[in-house]
Amino acid sequence: MIILAYDGSLNGDWVSRYAIRFAAHIGTSLSVLHVSDGSLDPDQLYIKLQRLERESRTLGVESFTEILPLEKSVYFTLLAHIPSGREHIVVCGTRVRTRKQHFLSGTIAEKLLRTGYFPVLALRVVQPGLLGTPRDLLLPMAGHPRGFEAAWPFFRLLLPEVDRLFLLRCMKVSSLRLPHMSEARRTAIRLAGERYLGVVGEEITRRRGNSLFRLDWRVSICDDWVHEVLVQASRLKVRMLLLGATERPLGHRLLHGNALERVLRGTPCDVGIYRSL
Repeated sequence: MIILAYDGSLNGDWVSRYAIRFAAHIGTSLSVLHVSDGSLDPDQLYIKLQRLERESRTLGVESFTEILPLEKSVYFTLLAHIPSGREHIVVCGTRVRTRKQHFLSGTIAEKLLRTGYFPVLALRVVQPGLLGTPRDLLLPMAGHPRGFEAAWPFFRLLLPEVDRLFLLRCMKVSSLRLPHMSEARRTAIRLAGERYLGVVGEEITRRRGNSLFRLDWRVSICDDWVHEVLVQASRLKVRMLLLGATERPLGHRLLHGNALERVLRGTPCDVGIYRSL
């Protein structure tokens, strides 16, 4: 089941179109959870939920809506109603908040990503006109030993409508070393990145079944992976970035969180940040 944490905002409407298509693509139902915190007019909420149900029916998706009374907080209310385990994927939105110029830090989306109780996909929608069908994707790979395994549960949600998938391996070196690196060393680093992406590419080919999409990959040696990801996204004209949330200790999480904020702020396309189990 796809579980949509729906806040009733315009951004939430955009995110809902992704959630509906995800449910349609994998042939499952859609559970819509809305926490009633008093921020939305009940009549307006009713109209929005009716629209969401109509769009679900159009794609053959059975949807169930629950309006939850606020308990300790919106986050804790959602946590109390979302079942643990990998059987369901939670979809939520992330956007800049009034007076607090962060797309992820301190948001409900960030807290859901950190729980580790269930798979989560947090979406920033930049191009609402895509209606949840980005088609051209860029997947930066961090070199994790699990390869594509962590990304697969989320990529398969988009799989039926993917036209192009680009894999990117940013081989990060320090800004002091980069200008003085020998060509031999650059070649060795690039080959290591290509070997890793080659293995990932083979895994994707095995998993994609009858889906026909262009698969390409590239390796970049850089001192700033965020800048490189944004440059490649713009250059390749992709419509979505898929990024993994870190599972590492707190110190690295803070640094990685700052990098994700930079991506979310500077992105030319939609962004999905995922955390699997």
